[in-house]
Amino acid sequence: MEVIFLRQAYKFIKNADKPLKEKIKQEILNIQKNPYKAEKLRNKLQDIYSHHFSFQSVQYRIAYKIIDNIIVIAVGTRENFYRSL
Repeated sequence: MEVIFLRQAYKFIKNADKPLKEKIKQEILNIQKNPYKAEKLRNKLQDIYSHHFSFQSVQYRIAYKIIDNIIVIAVGTRENFYRSL
């Protein structure tokens, strides 16, 4: 499956420092290997998956959909993350 980044996710990764970019890259590769392993959201967001990971004691989330490819909707810290979706 190919990974496609939407604007919000691309901007977050572009502005991140190099070690965080590398960690996000590793997590995206993990998602590619097993995209259905992540938590599936509920209610209005039921077709979105949320992958959780930590980096330097900060919780991050990667929200994505699976429609033929993996479409990364958003990447960010846990705080107020789901409001942007």
